[in-house]
Amino acid sequence: MVATNLSPEEVALARCLIRRNLKCKHSHIISGTWVLGDLEAVPPLRTMFEQEADESRRLLISGALWKLNRDPVFIECLNRAKESGLLAVYFHLQQVLWLNDERSIDFLIDLLPAEDRDPRGRALVRLRNLCYRTPFRRLTIGMVREHNERKGAAPWALSLLNDLEKGRLVPPDEQAPPSYYRERRNDPAFRKKMLDAVHLLVAQMHQGR
Repeated sequence: MVATNLSPEEVALARCLIRRNLKCKHSHIISGTWVLGDLEAVPPLRTMFEQEADESRRLLISGALWKLNRDPVFIECLNRAKESGLLAVYFHLQQVLWLNDERSIDFLIDLLPAEDRDPRGRALVRLRNLCYRTPFRRLTIGMVREHNERKGAAPWALSLLNDLEKGRLVPPDEQAPPSYYRERRNDPAFRKKMLDAVHLLVAQMHQGR
C-alpha cells in the first residue's frame, strides 16, 4: 500500500486531508480512507452512505466501510447491484473480490450465463480478431462490447473467473465455459486454488498494481 512509504506524521496529515475532502465525493478520495487505514473516517463515511442516493457511489462508499471495519452493508449493496445490473460495470464487479473469501467465488459463479453456447458472441470475437489490424478494428470492438453489455455482468464474471484460475488475462476464445465452473463449484481443491488467486489479486490491488 502507498501508506507504507509515508512517515507516521505524513500518514496522519494525509488522513486528515482525506477526511476533510470527503464531501467532494470523488472516488479516489473515498478509496483513500481505506488505503490509509483511517478508522476515524468510518463515521463520516457512514453518514455519506446514508445520505447518498446514487447506487454506484453507495457501493463505493460501502466498499470503503468494508475495507475499514467489515461493515456488512457492503454485502447488501453487492446483492442489490447484482439485481440492478450495476455489476456489469467492471470496476464494480471487481469489488466482489473485496470480500476476499469463498463468497467471492460463489458470487461470481452465480453471475455466469445460464448457457455455455454464445454463437453470436464467438462469431463477433473472431471477426474482431480478423479485423484487428484493419480500419474496421474500432467498429468490431464496439460490436463485441455492445453484445456483452446486453448480457450484463455475465461475460465479465466468466472472464474474471478464467483470469483468476489461469493467473493471466485469458482471451475470450480460450476461456473455459460457465458449466466448467459450475461443475467444480463444490470441489475443495478447486475452491482453494481460486481462493488463493483471489487473495493474491486483492493484495496486488492494495499495492496499486
